[in-house]
Amino acid sequence: MCSFYEITPLDTLFFRGSTPMEAGQYNTISLFPPPASVIKGALWTAHCSKNGKNFSDGLVGGEIPAEITGFFINKAGDNNKSKLYTPAPATWYYDCDEKKSRGADLKDIPLCIAKGTSKLFAAMNMKSSAGDVVFAVPKYDAKPLGGAWVSVEFLQNPKMQFEADSVLFAGDIYSLESRTGVGLTQDKKAEDGKLYTSTHIRLHDGISFVVSLESDIDFGEEKMNLGGEKRLAKYKAYKEGCSVFNGHDIGQFLSLMPVEATEEHLSALISSAKLTVTAGWDLAKGFHKPSVSWILAGAVFSKKINDSCVPLAHSKGE
Repeated sequence: MCSFYEITPLDTLFFRGSTPMEAGQYNTISLFPPPASVIKGALWTAHCSKNGKNFSDGLVGGEIPAEITGFFINKAGDNNKSKLYTPAPATWYYDCDEKKSRGADLKDIPLCIAKGTSKLFAAMNMKSSAGDVVFAVPKYDAKPLGGAWVSVEFLQNPKMQFEADSVLFAGDIYSLESRTGVGLTQDKKAEDGKLYTSTHIRLHDGISFVVSLESDIDFGEEKMNLGGEKRLAKYKAYKEGCSVFNGHDIGQFLSLMPVEATEEHLSALISSAKLTVTAGWDLAKGFHKPSVSWILAGAVFSKKINDSCVPLAHSKGE
């Protein structure tokens, strides 16, 4: 069963990646969007606490019986209407000589979509180990939308030009704040000379997260600790839902969540941002976790590889 939950942070957020934190160095910036495992764990912990259960109660094969299939940005609008945004497809660009930093600045700028060139390659007697390579052919200059977010409405019905509310960039969603803390020993005493500085994110007013969840559990409404330093957030059912999963199959699919870079997934990959590697330390085992390579959300695939993939629509004019 697919359900949706809105998560509203009540403070700054910090999601640590695989970069080590070194005392005295200013090098740790919060990940965004947060890893699915962090959100799932926070929801499950809040659910167990609310119902007087231990974290291990109800696990299936040692795993939380829920799977996050989508992460969205929710922006409040006029008349209590909100708009959902998904990660921008890796094959989408905006056609402009100047780089933009605000989504509203893309108003009336053309959308440029990278397309396959198998016929062109064949005519030139060229071959690629990647198969059918896609290229953007702009009129001015193709600027990637990597890291940006596009509205569900525009994703399902893309037009030749962007509207003022079609895209959100990072600056439209959050600001960055530096936080400095002191290192602690195992008995919670401050360590001399151990100052750590990290960069937290603070969502702008009217911005929240929405996650889609495959689970038979009703998580209800509650407060929870989310991310590093146990920052407080609240969550509740998002009754509006999202129609992005109900599109038509046209042969290309957008991944709403990071996907492990297995050989099978890479063989279906059309376009993506640079892969990222995660690692970590297993406190229970006292040993490092294995490194895992990930294809980031926004990647475009030639087939629906999992429940986090939604079909892409043709743009007007194609």
